[in-house]
Amino acid sequence: MKWNPFKKEEEKKEEELPNIPGMPEMKDMNMLQRFAMKRLMSMSPAEREKVMKKALTPKNIEKNKEEILKSLEAMRKAGQISDDQYRLTKLKMGLK
Repeated sequence: MKWNPFKKEEEKKEEELPNIPGMPEMKDMNMLQRFAMKRLMSMSPAEREKVMKKALTPKNIEKNKEEILKSLEAMRKAGQISDDQYRLTKLKMGLK
């Protein structure tokens, strides 16, 4: 079977990412954001944790405090985290 550049391909499925409350959809992200999100999701859990620890410094947390609280609240309302997990996360991040 040869490749035909004029033949229309069937719909290409865009790579699905986990549905995280507060996260913009892929179509709303710019090219660099999509690249970063795909790269983050393809990392091993240990490597992802290392990157997140580096990104979640107290300075960055304070800078994005409102967005973090909104995301946590949305996750709690969606049932992805329990009330105890919500409270502990806020405590660990130093958010009140």
